[in-house]
Amino acid sequence: MGKLKSIDDKAAAKGKGLETVWQFIKFIFVSLLAMIVQFTLLNTLKYIPPIHKMFDDAQTSAQIIVSEKDYKIKDVDGMSGLKVGVQASFAEILDATNEKADYVTFESGEAALEAMKKGDVKCVIVDYDSSTAFLKDKENKKVYTKSQIPSEKDFRWLSIFFCAAEIGGLAYFIINNTANIIAQIVSFFVNREKTFNSGANIAVTLPIYIVFTIALIAFSAWLNPTLKSVFTDWNWSDDFSANAATMVCSAIQFFLYFPVDKILFRKKKEEKTEDSPVEAKAQ
Repeated sequence: MGKLKSIDDKAAAKGKGLETVWQFIKFIFVSLLAMIVQFTLLNTLKYIPPIHKMFDDAQTSAQIIVSEKDYKIKDVDGMSGLKVGVQASFAEILDATNEKADYVTFESGEAALEAMKKGDVKCVIVDYDSSTAFLKDKENKKVYTKSQIPSEKDFRWLSIFFCAAEIGGLAYFIINNTANIIAQIVSFFVNREKTFNSGANIAVTLPIYIVFTIALIAFSAWLNPTLKSVFTDWNWSDDFSANAATMVCSAIQFFLYFPVDKILFRKKKEEKTEDSPVEAKAQ
């Protein structure tokens, strides 16, 4: 750490511009550390038994409309008057959401998908796994799209935050935000001590940092599931979609945090100097 301090002193001696550049370089490495913490938690918290069960239950409950790429049939309301292939267990759901829908039932989601592929029906309602498997086929991607029927396992809060059952519902909301919060705690203390060598009062800076962080986390809590839903609609894997969405949010946070930290941590630590023998004797 003595070598790092020496580089800090040399950068400061060269002027504010070079000092800021050096701080930005250190900020990059600290952000990488925080990102490692965040991505590790994002990919491991889901295996904690209670969260894992919650996550699986949400995805299992998801019912998906797989349909031809026609603007008239992209959602449930647009299926009125069309011939729809639906798994028998979902017939009641279809009746409840659209009484006029013309549908035929099948014993399994696979049978309904096969009927749609042959052209016997215009679109089908199937479970999450069946629709994902069907749309992994490159040829199918060119012809079909999918959307989710509202589920009791969808997570909604304050009319702003939404995590569809398809991407994990409440479990994904918990995982994503826990990982983000812990990463920002790590980032705060390491940046204060190492990036900016700040002696700013924690009692003053921490509350300000917390308010700013809550605002950014709230933004990410809205954006991350939104992006993950988009990526899963592109038939990216669930884990890859989650990591890609988190990467985008982390990049936004990275560019917003540096100027804020620069302002909050502008006060330098006071240098500790030992009195010389002559000064001590004079005292």
